[in-house]
Formats: sequence, C-alpha cells, structure tokens
Amino acid sequence: MSKTDGITEQTINELRCEEECKLRDVLDAKLLKSPASYEWGLRLKEPLHDRIFGAILSMIAGGLFIYMGVSKVSIGTIIFGIIFTFMLLGMTRYLFSPDKDLHYKLTPLGIIYTEKDTIPDVAYTIMRGFAWFSAVACLATVIYVGPLAFVGAGGMALLAVKFTGFHAVTKTVTVQFAKDYKIKTLNKAGIMCLCSQPVDIYCTRRIHYEPNQEAELLEALSQYINIEQVIKVKGHRALGYYD
Repeated sequence: MSKTDGITEQTINELRCEEECKLRDVLDAKLLKSPASYEWGLRLKEPLHDRIFGAILSMIAGGLFIYMGVSKVSIGTIIFGIIFTFMLLGMTRYLFSPDKDLHYKLTPLGIIYTEKDTIPDVAYTIMRGFAWFSAVACLATVIYVGPLAFVGAGGMALLAVKFTGFHAVTKTVTVQFAKDYKIKTLNKAGIMCLCSQPVDIYCTRRIHYEPNQEAELLEALSQYINIEQVIKVKGHRALGYYD
C-alpha cells in the first residue's frame, strides 16, 4: 500500500467515524425524547471487601510518609503523611467506592438510565472544607520548614486544590435497541447483560435490577426486542465485559 493510499484510507476511516458519531447523537436525541413504558430503580452497593482493601492501602501509604518523617525528624513529611492519609481515606470512601443510585427508563427505542453517587451533601461540604484546609496547611508547612518540604507538602497542596470544587455529578447513559438479542442473567446479583446480535457496543450493556424483578423485566423488554435466548450464568465473568 502506497503512502497516498494509506492517507486516503485513514481519511475515509475518520470520516466514517465522524458520520457514525453524528448518527449516534441523532439516535440518542430521539431516545431521550421517547416516552418511558417501564421504570425501575435501585441502590447499587460497592463490595465491602473493596472498601476495606482501599482503607488499608490508604493507611499504609500515609503511614510510610509518617514513618519517614519520624525517622528523619521532618515535620513537613509527618504533616504531609497525616493529611495524605485522611485525604486517601476520604477519596476511597467517596470517590472510589461509593454506593450508587440507579434509575432506569425503558422506551421503545432503548433504555435510558441515570447513575449518581450516594454521597450526602454534607460530605461534599466537608471534603471541600478539608481540601481548602489541607491546601493552606501544606503551603504553611512549606513556608515554615523551607524548600525541602515542597516536594511533599507542595504536591499535596496542588492535589487538595483540585478537590475544592468537589460536587455531585449525575451520569446519564443510553442503550439503543437493536433487533435481536441474547440475554445473560446473573439473578442472584441482579445483573442482566443485553447482548445484541451481532454485538454492537452501543446496543450491548449490563443493567441492574432487583432479583425478584427478572421475569417482569424480561416481559417488558420482549415488547421491543426479539429475545433469541436467555442464558442463566453463575458468575460475573460469564456475563461478558460490558459496563
């Protein structure tokens, strides 16, 4: 393939991608305006072992800085370690492993669902306040101890400033319907994977539901899609890797 042919092929692929994105935007706009015929919601809890693991890692990481500060008699490193530990604990609980409120709407054109972290407003206020306090404390440490503390406390101040605008975000996701589907269910966990045939990433996705809702949900879906097969699986891996 010549260089000219390579550039032409690349340009064609870019144009195709651009046209596909425009088409998806149009379909999403129609989907968002489509009336809902069935709705459900639930709270998705993060696994407890993930939280415990994150808390342990946070304390170990912060403890290493505190240990280095004590061994080297460095006040700046000790302060950095304490602040870093609390920041990591807060990030683990409220950023990396919060529970999520999910709300689904089933329409003739597809599924719309919103996802929001279940973090109380007071937690955002505390995190923002703590971020401002951390930034000021770290900068004060740099001024008090000197340039040697800037590597630790100065870097932490920059990280803290990023969290001063910490606020709730609601994520909206659309799943466009194809014609034919194979559906995999992990009922004990309340997870269903809609696998379009052939697989299309815009039409294939996992959805969550209450375990006693499976039959009702399948009946509602069958009004708009052709369900070729329902496969009951025993583990998350068998569901497929579709978020």
